[in-house]
Amino acid sequence: MKSNLTFFRYFAYLLEIILLCVLQSTPNLFPELFGSKPLLLVPLALAIASKEDKIPSLIFGAVCGLMTDLASGGAVGFFAILLTLVCYAESHIFSTYLASNLATTMIVSVIAIPVLICLYFLVFKVFAGIPEVSVLFVNHYISRIVYTLVTVIPIYFVNAFLYKSLRCDTSHNSRR
Repeated sequence: MKSNLTFFRYFAYLLEIILLCVLQSTPNLFPELFGSKPLLLVPLALAIASKEDKIPSLIFGAVCGLMTDLASGGAVGFFAILLTLVCYAESHIFSTYLASNLATTMIVSVIAIPVLICLYFLVFKVFAGIPEVSVLFVNHYISRIVYTLVTVIPIYFVNAFLYKSLRCDTSHNSRR
């Protein structure tokens, strides 16, 4: 029974990754606000990492990062590497120091999402020598950061429901 529930939970995560990747990358399917779309797979990876152990968090962080890289048409590896590291660290923090709930997940997201998006902007826009990067940042990247942060809330609740419904242990003294 334990492996069946784990399989179904991981399968649900994979379906969620595919769905959010389609929403994130299909033109005119997900609305743009202020000229930008959210990076839906980043909050998904953070939500999964807030509930799962280190190795599944690392794997799903890598998959979400790779799918973000492929969907954005950018350099493959940037989000894959960074989300792998961030999700592993987040899982370690939640398993060792913090209880997983919406407030703590939002705190981690408020730190991680702007850092990831700003690093992307720095590496692929500023260092690439794109003209008028400050205008680009103000017009598109600030709204992308805010829009992505707003999506953390519904994505967290969907994944908390999946984790609670399909977790292997039935004890009530679980750390999560």
